[in-house]
Amino acid sequence: MNRQSMFSRIFTINIISVLLCILVLGSTETVLMTNYITRQSEDYLSKNAETIRSMIQGNISTEGLSNLINGFARAMGCYIIVFDAQSRVIACSTQSHLVRKPPVFLNGDSTRAVLSGHQNSTIGTLGGIFDETMFTLQMPIKDNAGATVGAVSMSRPIPEHQKMKYDLIKMLLFSSVVIIIFLLILTYFMASKISVPIRRISESTKEFAKGNFSVRVEEDADEATVYEIAELAEAFNNMAAELEKSEEIKNAFISDVSHELRTPMTTIGGFVSGMLDDTIPQEKQKEYLKIVYDEVNRLSRLVNSFLDITRLRSDKMDLKMTSFDINELIRIVIIGLESKLEERKIEVELNLDTESCYVFGDRDCIMRVVTNLLDNAVKFTYDGGNITVTVTQLQHEVKISIRNTGCGISEDQKQMIFQRFYKADKSRSLNKGGTGIGLYLVKNILSAHGKNITVESVEGQYAEFIFTLDKGKHRRRNGDGEE
Repeated sequence: MNRQSMFSRIFTINIISVLLCILVLGSTETVLMTNYITRQSEDYLSKNAETIRSMIQGNISTEGLSNLINGFARAMGCYIIVFDAQSRVIACSTQSHLVRKPPVFLNGDSTRAVLSGHQNSTIGTLGGIFDETMFTLQMPIKDNAGATVGAVSMSRPIPEHQKMKYDLIKMLLFSSVVIIIFLLILTYFMASKISVPIRRISESTKEFAKGNFSVRVEEDADEATVYEIAELAEAFNNMAAELEKSEEIKNAFISDVSHELRTPMTTIGGFVSGMLDDTIPQEKQKEYLKIVYDEVNRLSRLVNSFLDITRLRSDKMDLKMTSFDINELIRIVIIGLESKLEERKIEVELNLDTESCYVFGDRDCIMRVVTNLLDNAVKFTYDGGNITVTVTQLQHEVKISIRNTGCGISEDQKQMIFQRFYKADKSRSLNKGGTGIGLYLVKNILSAHGKNITVESVEGQYAEFIFTLDKGKHRRRNGDGEE
């Protein structure tokens, strides 16, 4: 495929456009000027032909008519012929270099037209009378009854007529050359102003593709005045900044995951090795097997989180929508965190409208949401702090709020916490672990339910996560305790 640079394309289009404009303008002006010159010649000859016709109609003598015609012919530099209704020449200019011998008859369409009573003009040799092209005006002569009895024919050499056209064409050619030169210079600067910054963006993109995420497109003052280029450069720089940040987050995630995997694997390997070589006494093996079991579960949860991310990215999450009691689910999650809460002396306050509150959704997924949010709240709550869980029934939805006292979330972090692999500043977290995918999973699970999650926070005081779920149908239990 034959590719053109933006510079050459703009340059070519501008040149072709101007040449077409000059061609159209030149053609139009030539036609208009030709018509104007023709009208001027007609007016000039017509006035003198009218004088001759008036004198003929005044019964001028043949000698007087001959002298009159010769006088006008010399003064105007033209050839004059007077002929009757039968096209016979009555009088004509004498001693003229325009004809080899005086004509006797006139023939042709123009002659027949003027004898029918119509004034006309024509360009040519008038049926071969003249050796060169002439501009001829013919005016009918009528008697008192209005009948055409003859005509006056005045012919003027065409070179003067043509000379004006040639002068016009010269002016147009000169103007065209000047305009094209000016356009070449203007187009060069215009095309450069557009193509140079775009080329710079292209070069930055190539560097970016090589993995240099720190590259940015620098703008100068002139380029900033072109809105589209400035917007493109800004969009590229924003994209580069976001990808650079994502790359940093990814690298941090790889480091964190490596640590998260290494720790339980080291623990498991050490304890299993100790049991195999009898370093760990038989009576303590059950205790250490419990630790190994917990570490395996920890690895399993980590792997499941990665699988959840894969399913979310490929839109393969299969939601099993049912009605379930959100209050009961929250209680179950809190019980699961009881040891952590007691260890850190964190109090949990439950604000529930009713004993039971049914919502419609995937119970396992929503349990993951509540677990992640509460686990996140524990991480960022100071020892002896408070966590408040509030469930409020609205008209068609149920609002769930999880609020914790503690370090809170800065305005900058509010925009980032739901991104994949993003982790808050470790110096602000009381729990140094984590992979930065908990809140990412929360947001995407709720999005799969058609819901959103918001965060409100005052840095240094509290953080509150709020989301909603559709109301579900209350399911009654029978006497056997089955639903």
